[in-house]
Amino acid sequence: MTPHQEDQADPADRAAAVQALAAVVDRLLAPDGCVWNRAQTHRSLAAYAVEESYELVDAIDVDDDVEIREELGDVLYQVVLHAGIAERRGAFTLADVAEHAREKMVRRHPHVFGDEHAETFADVVRVWRAAKSAEKAARTSVFDGVPRAMPPLERSVKLLERIDEHGLGSVPLAQAVADAARQDRTPGVTDGSDGHGAVDPAWGGELLDRIGAARADGVDPVASLRAAVVALEAAGRATERERSRSMQRGSERDLGPGRRTHGDTTR
Repeated sequence: MTPHQEDQADPADRAAAVQALAAVVDRLLAPDGCVWNRAQTHRSLAAYAVEESYELVDAIDVDDDVEIREELGDVLYQVVLHAGIAERRGAFTLADVAEHAREKMVRRHPHVFGDEHAETFADVVRVWRAAKSAEKAARTSVFDGVPRAMPPLERSVKLLERIDEHGLGSVPLAQAVADAARQDRTPGVTDGSDGHGAVDPAWGGELLDRIGAARADGVDPVASLRAAVVALEAAGRATERERSRSMQRGSERDLGPGRRTHGDTTR
């Protein structure tokens, strides 16, 4: 037995645990199951999938194994629930989902399951991309498959990666920035309080240009912004605590020495 095999859970235990979760979902979706679950669709659950993924990333960021385990469970539940909904309309099953994922990983790791050789990280990336390209031969553009629902920052990075991977040069980014600069700002509520702030394409173009420059300089724009946002939250919380303490001190001063409790004889 190899060292990594010693640390692995019994395959039978893993299968039993997943089957038990699937049985719970089956019960929830049964005719006499949960009214809420039975009313759900892939579309109505989409926001939950995104939310659970973000919560998993939060747990990973703080490196908390207990939280990571819990959030992975929530993500797994979403997978099983979506598969259960699909099965009830005859589309596919959880077994289909798992088998598709297994086949894909085997295809994309021919250096492990086939005759390819990949000794370095760069070799693995090359092999992976070649296998993926073969799978997606029907696609007409290198930009196909980049989800439109991704947050704009993450999507811009992914598109810029595709541009770099396929040697399209600097023209697409420069053209996008130039086009944005020529577009007019749309009207909107100044403070954006109702979610309908003005849209300024030129500002967006400038931001896109900064993202491209950061990548060219070896900077991860997403991780960098996330770190800055974490710092913003920490500073906001510190200010909030200080304001609370200041208000408490002000209240104590307003009471004055003459309003201390009768038993307070301290000097």
